[in-house]
Amino acid sequence: LVGGEFDLETNFIIQDAEGIGCMVELLEHCDLPCQAEMWSMFTAILRKSVRNLQTSTEVGLIQRVLMRMSTVDDMIADLLVDMLGVLASYSITVKELKLLFSMLRGDNGVWPRHAVKLLSVLNQMPQRHGPDTFFNFPGRSAAAIALPPIAKWPYQSGFTLNTWFRMDPLNNINVDKDKPYLYCFRTSKGVGYSAHFVGNCLIVTSLKSKGKGFQHCVKYDFQPRKWYMISIVHIYNRWRNSEIRCYVNGQLVSYGDMAWHVNTNDSYDKCFLGSSETADANRVFCGQLGAIYVFSEALNPAQIFAIHQLGPGYKSTFKFKSESDLHLAEHHKQVLYDGKLASSISFTYNAKATDAQLCLESSPKENPSIFVHSPHALMLQDVKAIVTHSIHSAIHSIGGIQVLFPLFAQLDYRQQNDSQVETAVCATLLAFLVELLKSSVAMQEQMLGGKGFLVIGYLLEKVQLSLYTYLSAEFIGTATIYSTIRRVGTVLQLMHTLKYYYWAINPQESSGITPKGLDGPRPSQKEIISLRAFMLLFLKQLILKDENIHDVLQLLVALMSEHPASMIPAFDQRNGIRVIYKLLASKSESIRVQGLKVLGYFLKHLGHKRKVEIMHTHSLFTLLGERLMLHTNMVTITTYNTLYEILTEQVCTQVVHKPHPEPDSTVKIQNPMILKVVATLMKNSTPSTELMEVRRLFLSDMIKLFSNSRENRR
Repeated sequence: LVGGEFDLETNFIIQDAEGIGCMVELLEHCDLPCQAEMWSMFTAILRKSVRNLQTSTEVGLIQRVLMRMSTVDDMIADLLVDMLGVLASYSITVKELKLLFSMLRGDNGVWPRHAVKLLSVLNQMPQRHGPDTFFNFPGRSAAAIALPPIAKWPYQSGFTLNTWFRMDPLNNINVDKDKPYLYCFRTSKGVGYSAHFVGNCLIVTSLKSKGKGFQHCVKYDFQPRKWYMISIVHIYNRWRNSEIRCYVNGQLVSYGDMAWHVNTNDSYDKCFLGSSETADANRVFCGQLGAIYVFSEALNPAQIFAIHQLGPGYKSTFKFKSESDLHLAEHHKQVLYDGKLASSISFTYNAKATDAQLCLESSPKENPSIFVHSPHALMLQDVKAIVTHSIHSAIHSIGGIQVLFPLFAQLDYRQQNDSQVETAVCATLLAFLVELLKSSVAMQEQMLGGKGFLVIGYLLEKVQLSLYTYLSAEFIGTATIYSTIRRVGTVLQLMHTLKYYYWAINPQESSGITPKGLDGPRPSQKEIISLRAFMLLFLKQLILKDENIHDVLQLLVALMSEHPASMIPAFDQRNGIRVIYKLLASKSESIRVQGLKVLGYFLKHLGHKRKVEIMHTHSLFTLLGERLMLHTNMVTITTYNTLYEILTEQVCTQVVHKPHPEPDSTVKIQNPMILKVVATLMKNSTPSTELMEVRRLFLSDMIKLFSNSRENRR
């Protein structure tokens, strides 16, 4: 298979595709331990290399294995199912998916042999981490994508390069010697722009004359065999230092001043993706590239974050809001489709838009061309455009999500030579359904349009007690569920269900109501009473909203303290500040204090511009005092301590009920408007001993803060 001595570290790439078919046939004649060893090792090399996955896909390995599934031993079946899961999550054709579903069709209340094991393959299919289409670079000398000459490089508004990439090294031997190039745009004199890897680091270079220029190291540990979105933003400033900013997966990871602009009138005729201009074996990229974009503008953080939300499979030109199958927030759609991104694309290439070895440049026709002649690029030396088939596209071609419904009708089927019903099937099917719905808006629309939930509800008519246990105990506790559930309608439906179906005593005689649910076997009296108890508990939670949100706020404070990089942007995007201001009007001081803690962490990690935009534009500091005084006319030490933390942005997770330690010379006032908030609160408070202590503490803090720092006095 590998064209030499096999080694899992240095020689594991399949060179002979035809050998895979021979291996499958040969293994049928081997003993079980040998088969198990071979299939286990084969799955390992599939996981290790996309090239092996692609080779196995091209020879139709999924179909070959499925055709043999019904005859193999149980132990080998487990290994084959594992391998099929790896292959199917990479690519599965319509023909292969139809064959898989045909092997799941039961007969006479019995599942086909190994069918229940094959169901687990379904669960692995949606677990894709990369794009459907990509360029594959083999890592050989001169293997690159050659771009046509570029007349003039866009610089006056800056420029941005954006792509998804995955390093897939042939082995780990030459890691120290190799300097694979992600891109290289240079003139015949050697000046221009490039980016290359040294180990796991990316070095962005701007050569302004032969051998002289500037470099910037992207401070990020890029791991092999993992997809990343890289965005390299060059910001041009005429009167001060130009800048470079590097984003990984939509997040800023590295930045600095860099005089990157190359002042030349020569055309850029040495332009390559996946190689340097020399294209020697040590400088070619080995791995996969998604769609490549070069924008004639320095994109801002919001644009880059929104592009990342589109996922690695995106390859269009930011023109149509409905083009993505992912659910995007409205503010992301606004950023993506306001026309600015589309009009600033200088050039873009993707693996879908190819013709033999030609890569078709795909920017909007109305955009001015920066190329000397034709804009189309050329794939050299076994660089290939790979097109894979996701479960979403395959299942859509055989009838959509509805093809799953017949499997729900087989839930009470048993396996061959087993009298017990297979209870794990329902969970497996529901998990697969959830993954499909989560990852595709089209699937969600099919589910609703085809009355999918009604169909599944009908097929699941043998309701388990555990379902109502979950409803009453866990379901309603989920914040997102509580906010979207239609409480009044659900209460009415539950009351109707209890009255007509889940009655403990036939209501016909006592109330004249004609009962339902008599056309088949009913649960026992004991089971009916248990079911009614859980349904009534669920009902109670719908009617009485739980006020105990203190522990949830504590968790939020802890998360914002420990993971500000991910929590603060998420909190901002979802308008979390609105929730906090609503909680500040709570009658409970403990909830108000925890709300202030959240506000403190939010302001601490917010940029100055965004802070002004949120807090000052809407006069939220003034509103802060008003909200705190809604249900009390007293300022406690605890509330003051928390406001002091916001003032100095020295927030801690612990609630301090005693006077806090005196500030030293290092403490700076970060949010001076809090001083006015505290003064207003004290002015409107009822005189008391505790208020005097708060006033004394406030004055003491002011004296210390002002005497220790000129900046604080200013």
